[in-house]
Amino acid sequence: ISDASLGIGSHGEWSNADHILQVIQHIFTCIFLLDLALQLYAFRLQYFKSNFNIVDSVIVALTTLEAFVLTPLTSKVGNVAVIRLLRLVRVTRALKAARFLKTFEGLRALIEVMCFSFGS
Repeated sequence: ISDASLGIGSHGEWSNADHILQVIQHIFTCIFLLDLALQLYAFRLQYFKSNFNIVDSVIVALTTLEAFVLTPLTSKVGNVAVIRLLRLVRVTRALKAARFLKTFEGLRALIEVMCFSFGS
C-alpha cells in the first residue's frame, strides 16, 4: 500500500495519503489475522493439513510482523534491510485472494506444485 502512495503523494495532491494508506493496511492486516485466528480455533491442528493453509498462515504472520513491528521499528531506527525483503511478501497477499477464485485454477495448481516442492 505504501508503494501506491508514491504516485499519490509525489505531486502534492493528497498530502496525507501515506497515513490513510497505512491505516487501510492495518485494517486489512487485522481482518486477515482475525480470519486466521478463527480458522485455527475452528479447525485446530487440522488447519495445517492443507498446504494452502500453511502458506496463508505464513503470509498473515509475515504481514502482521511487518505492519505492526518492523515498519514502526524502521521509522525509529532507520533503514532496516530486512524490511525490504519482507515487502516482497506483499506480492504474495494477492495469492491469498487468488485461492478463492475459480478463474485462477491454473495459478492454484502452480502454487500447489511449488508448495509440494518446498516440502521435499
